[in-house]
Amino acid sequence: MYALETENQRMYFNARDIYLKLFENTNNYEYLVKYLTITTQLKEYALVKENASKYMLENIKEEEVILRLYAYALFKLQEKEAAILNAEKLIFTYKNAVNYELLGSIYLEDKQYLKSYEAFNNAFLLNDASNTLLTLTNIQFMNLNQKEEAIKRLENYIHNNDYNFNVSLQLLAFYENIKAQDRLVSFLKNMYFYYKQNDNQLLLNKTKALFLKYVVNNDVKTVIDFWEQNGEEDEILLNLYRMTNQSQKAYNLLNKFYKNSNNMDFLAQQAILEFEMAKDKKMILSSVINKFEKVLETLDNPIYQNYLAYILIDYDLNVNRGIYLVKKALEKDPANVAFLDTLAWGEYKVKNCKEAYTYMKQVVDEVGLDDEEIKLHWEKIKECKE
Repeated sequence: MYALETENQRMYFNARDIYLKLFENTNNYEYLVKYLTITTQLKEYALVKENASKYMLENIKEEEVILRLYAYALFKLQEKEAAILNAEKLIFTYKNAVNYELLGSIYLEDKQYLKSYEAFNNAFLLNDASNTLLTLTNIQFMNLNQKEEAIKRLENYIHNNDYNFNVSLQLLAFYENIKAQDRLVSFLKNMYFYYKQNDNQLLLNKTKALFLKYVVNNDVKTVIDFWEQNGEEDEILLNLYRMTNQSQKAYNLLNKFYKNSNNMDFLAQQAILEFEMAKDKKMILSSVINKFEKVLETLDNPIYQNYLAYILIDYDLNVNRGIYLVKKALEKDPANVAFLDTLAWGEYKVKNCKEAYTYMKQVVDEVGLDDEEIKLHWEKIKECKE
């Protein structure tokens, strides 16, 4: 009871020592198994080796576990020949998936890939487990140059096992490795439809993320078309529209988001897009300003404060309010050069040339004069100061 309580309190070193004493006093091999198991968990493989070999007996009910822990300890101690010998002895008497996997792992470490494959294959025939399959097909693909065989095996397993997500990830990695982009995209679509039909939102979202990982950089149009065809009006689609400069589509989608959620961030993003898309910006100033003013009633956001501030200053609509807003933005991010540029421009507009020069010099010292707008502001403010 004391040993169990000590183990429950995670005093593992004390617990395992008690189990060893109990074994030595009672010759009950259940206690030896507990000792060896905890010692293995503590990664003290030399002690596992020493005591397993010292007390090993054949034809007892604990023989399999003790022999397995002994072989594993030898494996971790890099005594590969002895580990293989004992793992093969284990398999001879106790043919189960766990023991085959141990033997396969030792062979794999020893770079005996074909023997490792055979051991894991035997384990898989017994347990049909996805983790075993992952190791098995990885050996096929990476070490035995059986790429298509490994792929086919994964495909069959996935179709028969509810599109197991981890196995699907390995299949996608294999497709990418052999540059089978068409097969990769087709499989991702199948994953999407399967998870959607089975109302598995978690795996559906993960599959969407995989589109971004594997497809967007090579063929963003395919992803956009797929999202549109399947009614996926989400922030991924919004970002894809932005990435491909489809501003009007992004604006329309933001409008839907805002109407459905009343989220002021969406309204602010609409205002930014509306301003950036306009050919005649003076025509939309009132609309853009109204949106930002509504946003800033509830959001204390420095990006939006600066954006509105710059419009008010640059178009001479309300320079003093612009200065007030950008100063609020700078309270949250004092070193932001975009904010400092806005403030410098505002001070210039109200003829505070010395202050404008001080702020603008910080901007120029930080980023230089490559940007045409910064260069214009610098020249104007220098003239003002002089």
